[in-house]
Amino acid sequence: MKAYARVAVVAGLLLAMISVGTAMGAAPVKIGIVGPLSGGAAMVGDTLVKGAALAIKHLNETGGIHGRQLTYVSEDDEQNPAKSVSAVNRLVFQHKVDAVVGTVNSSCQLACQEVTQRAQVPHVTPIASNPKVTRVGNKWVFRLQASDAQQCTAIIDYAVNVLKLKKLALMYQSDDYGTGGKDVIVPYLQEKYGMKLIASEPFNPDAKDMSAQILKIKNAGADGLVMWTMYQQGALIARQAKQLALQVPLMGGGGLTNPKLIELAGDAAYGLLNTQTFFPDPKGASPEAAAFIGAYQKEYGVLPDSNAAMSYDAMMILGLSMRKAGADVNKAKVRDAMADTKGHRGVTGVIDIDEYGDANREILIIGIDNKGAYEVIWPKR
Repeated sequence: MKAYARVAVVAGLLLAMISVGTAMGAAPVKIGIVGPLSGGAAMVGDTLVKGAALAIKHLNETGGIHGRQLTYVSEDDEQNPAKSVSAVNRLVFQHKVDAVVGTVNSSCQLACQEVTQRAQVPHVTPIASNPKVTRVGNKWVFRLQASDAQQCTAIIDYAVNVLKLKKLALMYQSDDYGTGGKDVIVPYLQEKYGMKLIASEPFNPDAKDMSAQILKIKNAGADGLVMWTMYQQGALIARQAKQLALQVPLMGGGGLTNPKLIELAGDAAYGLLNTQTFFPDPKGASPEAAAFIGAYQKEYGVLPDSNAAMSYDAMMILGLSMRKAGADVNKAKVRDAMADTKGHRGVTGVIDIDEYGDANREILIIGIDNKGAYEVIWPKR
C-alpha cells in the first residue's frame, strides 16, 4: 500500500473513532413523561410509564438516536389539569426535555399541551381521547389513542347493528373526556341511525352515588347503557345498576379497560363491553404485538394492558422520528417526521398519522366474560 493510501486509511479510522467517541460521549436525548402517578388513576399512569420506558430500552439497544442514548424523567399530574400544566412546565423548562409523552386525562392533556405548543416541543399523548386534543390547531401534539370520534362511533355501530338496541341511554362524566364522548354520540346516533338517546345523564367524575341517574334510565325504558367514563366510575355504575335491577347491556370506551374495574365491580362487570386498540393475546397477536407482550412480561412480570401498548407505540414512533430528524434532534424536524408517519407496524396495529395528528387503526370491541376475564368480542377471530 502506498504511503498516501496508508495515511488516508489511518485518517479515516481516526475520524470514525472520533465520531463514535463523540456519539458515545454526547448528551443523552431526554424524554419527559407526564401522567397520574398517584391518586385514583395511578394504575393507568404506571402502565403509561412502563410502556414508554420499555420502548426507550429497545431504542437504546438498537443504537439510540445516532449513538445518543435516551433517558426519561417523569412527573405526576395527579389527574389534575393545573398540576399537569405545572408538571409539563417543569419538564420543559427545568429538565429541558427534547419531547413529552403523556398524559392520560383529556382535561389535563388539553391544558398541558399549551405549554409544549408555546415552547415548540414535540408532544405525543398515548391515552387522552377527547377529539379536541388534535382539533385546536396545535401542530406540536400527536395522539396514539383512538380518539373518541373513532371509539364512540365503533361502540354505537356495535350496539345498533350487532346488539340491535333501539333505546340507548348515556351516562357521562362532566369533564372534557365525558362531554367529548357525548358530543360525538348524540349527533352520530341521529345522523346515521335517525335515533335519539332515551336518556342522557351527566355526573361528577368523583361521584360516589349514581343511583338517581340509573333510576331515571331504568324508568325511561332503556335497552342499553353507554358509559363514557373511566374504570373507577364504570365499576360504580355497574354495581349500582345491578343493585337497582337495571338489566341491560353496559358498554363504553377504552377508559373502562382495566382489571381494577373487575376487582371493584365483581360479577356486576360481567358482560360489560368497551372499545379498545389492543388485546394481550399472544396466540392471536401480530408478530409485533407478540414480541411486545413477551418483552413486557419479561420486564415487569405481568401482561401489558392497552395503555402500556399505546405508550410503547407512542414512544417508538417518537424515537424513530428522532432518528429521521438527525443526531441533533431538531424539534421541528422531529415534529415533521412524526406527522409523516405512515404504515408503522406497531404493537397496536398498522398506524398512519392523519392530517390532525391522530393515529388511525382498527377498533376492537372487548368484553368481560362470566369468569371475570377480558376477551375479544368483535371482530370475530
